Amino acid sequence: MAEQKKSYPMLPIAHWWALRKKFKQSIPGVVTDNYLATVLEMGANSARANVLPFLKTLGIIDEEGKTGERARQWRDDGHYASVCKEILKEVYPQELRDAVADASQRDKAESWFARKTGAGKAAVGRMAVLYCVLLEADASKQPEENAQRVRPEKKTVRKSEAAAPAPVEPDVRRPAVHSSHAPQVPGININLEIHISADLTPDQIDAIFASMAKHIYQRG
Repeated sequence: MAEQKKSYPMLPIAHWWALRKKFKQSIPGVVTDNYLATVLEMGANSARANVLPFLKTLGIIDEEGKTGERARQWRDDGHYASVCKEILKEVYPQELRDAVADASQRDKAESWFARKTGAGKAAVGRMAVLYCVLLEADASKQPEENAQRVRPEKKTVRKSEAAAPAPVEPDVRRPAVHSSHAPQVPGININLEIHISADLTPDQIDAIFASMAKHIYQRG
């Protein structure tokens, strides 16, 4: 005969912590799907199917949805660890607790749940995460605030506030100086013909050209 498959609680951890925080503020006498829908900001049908049954399995509420001693101790940091241990013994078999006794062994827990339940990957993951949270039994892991996505505020820009185009700087240019205003200098072309004796030394030739440069190209 094939082994009968059994399911285990798949309460999302975000809901686990959010409800515990709400119970700390004010514990309800009865937990209903509408109560869960309001606290967890979800649909009533989803709360009825995905949260309410697991709270009953974990013993946080009874079959009628009433809260009792376990709910009061669960919300208390001093009793939180002992409540987690009680839930582990009541809900999970000894085989699992012996095989996976450390919260860091989530992959092993997933393998066990997959074999024993035949559930899909997503469901097995939720089972394993909740099991590991119970193993950890650490109230300090309670988030201070519920994780919420902060959406950046959109600022409505009025037409008057719209970015105006950058002012165009006037193109101020200096008046062009026309060549007609400048004094006209007549062009002079000088052709020099120099005869150098073949018996001159290089130094004497250099002296001749230096003298020419001084008298022709320099003024004053």
